[in-house]
Amino acid sequence: MLEILRNMSRRKVRTGLTIFGIVVGIFAVTVMGSMTEYFNAMIDNARKGAGESIIVSPKGGIRAALSQADVGRIERVPGVRVAIPQVSTFFESLGSVSFGPPDQVIGMPPEKILDLWSEDDLAAGRWLQRGDMYQMVVGTSIAKKEKLALGSVLEWRDKNWQIVGLLKETQTAPDGWLIAPLDIVQKTIKRPNLITQINVVPEDSAQATALAAKIQDEVSNVKVQTLDEQLDAIEQALAVFNAILLSSAVLAAIIGGLAVVNTMIMSVSERTPEIGLKKAIGATNGNIVGEFLLEAAVIGFLGGAIGFLLGWGMAALLNLGASEALGGSEIFKITPRLALIAIGLALGLGVIAGLLPAWNAARLDPVVALREGA
Repeated sequence: MLEILRNMSRRKVRTGLTIFGIVVGIFAVTVMGSMTEYFNAMIDNARKGAGESIIVSPKGGIRAALSQADVGRIERVPGVRVAIPQVSTFFESLGSVSFGPPDQVIGMPPEKILDLWSEDDLAAGRWLQRGDMYQMVVGTSIAKKEKLALGSVLEWRDKNWQIVGLLKETQTAPDGWLIAPLDIVQKTIKRPNLITQINVVPEDSAQATALAAKIQDEVSNVKVQTLDEQLDAIEQALAVFNAILLSSAVLAAIIGGLAVVNTMIMSVSERTPEIGLKKAIGATNGNIVGEFLLEAAVIGFLGGAIGFLLGWGMAALLNLGASEALGGSEIFKITPRLALIAIGLALGLGVIAGLLPAWNAARLDPVVALREGA
């Protein structure tokens, strides 16, 4: 190993520039990858808490809506325990700062909330109760962003809303929800009777998929999905986004790998007499290949480790800068899996880039190599 480091130090500037090329690529992989890890964590957490509910939404485009009559028709389908109407609207305009799911005001009938949630889902306070009007239960990220606590008053749509409950952190969409009575939200947005979604709880959770198909057959003009199916669709869309996001970063890493090829080829050329001498005194082709591959791997590892640490630091800075606007959420998430991918990619690129130069070095004729050094 000392010999490897000594060989690398012979041309400090060239070795440093090669490592820098790997650093840039792995830095990009780490920062971009941390963004995809954030989205993946959201999906994973949502899937864990998906529960047994079925989501019924209107069919027919963005302006389509459901009605109380649809709620009644769904409740009459055999196997349905309860159907809970919901209205969702953006808390702020679409032009406001947001990352991930936008903050939303969710209107639900107070008397049916515990069919979807439980008392354990609250960090503090209470759920909405029958007779509540301008009261809200809020998620953790929106509470941090708006500096809300129990008893706080929040102004929304020219009305003052009292905070009576705080949700536990879920690292999913409900962290940005403000839950209020359905009829009061409908009145506030001037859309009486508007229902944007119906949450269906089956009598038997094991039959959720079959019940979703039955509702689809028996109730017209609706789109029916289990929560798992909805998450699958989101995950597929995110997979395309993640692929586009990471492809540019991986390309940068590959370009860094090409720099390793150039460095190793130059190293073989400069050390031809040394290689000839080693082979003359008994070094095998495997010894020569191993030496050059180890040197390429060390270059890749150093570039990967430095690039990952710099990317980790950048992710921390970006999280710090965005925390106030996004309610303290970590939008760039560093995970052990990402560390293994980033450093493993750098190490792999180094080894692959060193293969051809190492093989060329091993094939040198010792007599010819020694003659070149004479």
